[in-house]
Amino acid sequence: MPERVCRHYLGSATTRAEGTDRHMEPDREDRSAGPACLRETQLRETRLRDEWRRRSLATGWRMPDDWDSEAVDEVLAACQNRALARGEAGLAAVGATALTAACAGLGRSRARAGVGIAETIDDLAALFAVLGGGGGERTGVLGEGRHWDPALRLVGAIAEGWAEESVSQFAHGGCEDPLSGMATLPYLRTRLAEVYREAEQRGTSPAETHRLLVVGLPRRPDPWRRLALPILVGRDLRAAFPGGETLSLAKPGPAIALVPARRDLPLRYARLRRNIQAAFGTQIRMTPLPGRLTEALRLVDELAR
Repeated sequence: MPERVCRHYLGSATTRAEGTDRHMEPDREDRSAGPACLRETQLRETRLRDEWRRRSLATGWRMPDDWDSEAVDEVLAACQNRALARGEAGLAAVGATALTAACAGLGRSRARAGVGIAETIDDLAALFAVLGGGGGERTGVLGEGRHWDPALRLVGAIAEGWAEESVSQFAHGGCEDPLSGMATLPYLRTRLAEVYREAEQRGTSPAETHRLLVVGLPRRPDPWRRLALPILVGRDLRAAFPGGETLSLAKPGPAIALVPARRDLPLRYARLRRNIQAAFGTQIRMTPLPGRLTEALRLVDELAR
């Protein structure tokens, strides 16, 4: 059933019901348009759901049984309404508002399920990869075979929803920033003390075994960009250092990572620097630790400004 027929049926059903001749039998197209339109909408939503879930699992979703939720239904419904509203300015604005609210609800749902902020945003990116037909898939819901990235306001909405739900559990003695998922600066200081104690026991020097990576976070005038930048930088840091490295955020300063000076560190650092500079236009540098803990703590305080 062409979309314009669905529009016609949905927009004119009331008019037909209030027609002057109430005993007139509707024509064949009017009798079939309603059920056909609903069937087509349901089929499109089911197809989108399946492709979204498959793409999300392929890009790192860790618990397949926890993916589906009522919040997923709300996002899908908002996407369908947004698709029908395209080209009509008033309805498009309503559709955009509904999709933003649905993304915020999805963020809250993911946080309640214990899903991290990076995985939550990756899930949203998987949806938009499907909407735009990325990787050979095409649904035609919002795009015409193009690759779509989620708009910054939608990333901000899902992140705010996630943080809103998560912040209470981190407020009492938490050691992670709820939005970016990175550790707080006090936790970095604690880890430094542990590293120096361990080095003393082993007879080694942290100046030889560890490095600090410092990623500057420019202060953007746009509040959405200020919100999104730490989230995205944190995701890149976790991708480069998925082990036991300490990744911290100095608010409102830079991201600071404490990483072991392994043989592959120069290669990881070079890749991370290229990615971050290309994506965010921000600077990253690597510095060795000083010989003493007091000097290391002073260095961190200077870097965090």
